[in-house]
Amino acid sequence: MSLPDTPSSGTAPVSPALRSRRAALLARLAVVGLLSSGLAGCFQPMYAENSTVGGPALQEKLQDVEVVMIQGRLGNDLRNALIYDLTGGAGNPKGAPLQLLISVETSSSTALVNSSSGLPENQVIRVGANWRLVKAGDEKKKPLAQGQASGTTTIDVSDQRYANYAARKNAEERAGSEVAAQIKVQLADYFIRNPNGVPAGGKEPTKTPGS
Repeated sequence: MSLPDTPSSGTAPVSPALRSRRAALLARLAVVGLLSSGLAGCFQPMYAENSTVGGPALQEKLQDVEVVMIQGRLGNDLRNALIYDLTGGAGNPKGAPLQLLISVETSSSTALVNSSSGLPENQVIRVGANWRLVKAGDEKKKPLAQGQASGTTTIDVSDQRYANYAARKNAEERAGSEVAAQIKVQLADYFIRNPNGVPAGGKEPTKTPGS
């Protein structure tokens, strides 16, 4: 693109200063375009295929983990949340090469007490889980990796029993979702550090950071 040096009839003359500013603007736009095209290939999703690492993508490794049944309502909620997080909604894989064994517990403590009635005004709900990753079919259930995760949330306490029950149930579900997210991160860390899926040399089970 070029700027006309000779103005057409009825058009005001273009000053040298204006032509200089226009040229500088076009130059800056050209540089921005070059930088954008150059950086376009520098960003990669976390779970995208990476041929330099070797083996399947991290997301595919997470989908090779079957979450074994967990007893209780809270355990079932945590299991469902974890299955969704690991597979992206594809469902629990049957016949997967790896299995995840989880034990879960919940507890509560009083955070605030009404000074007049002496009754609790709110509670802190905690959900904790211990997990082990094992090979499917291993009768001894020797862990390849193991870890811990926990989540907490608070609820207001009223004098209505059903409202308290519903609030606690909802709080446990929220805390369970936090636990599921933590376990997914810990498993991802294990697979990144052990791309073949098993610790090298038959060493002690891997303990993930934060567990």
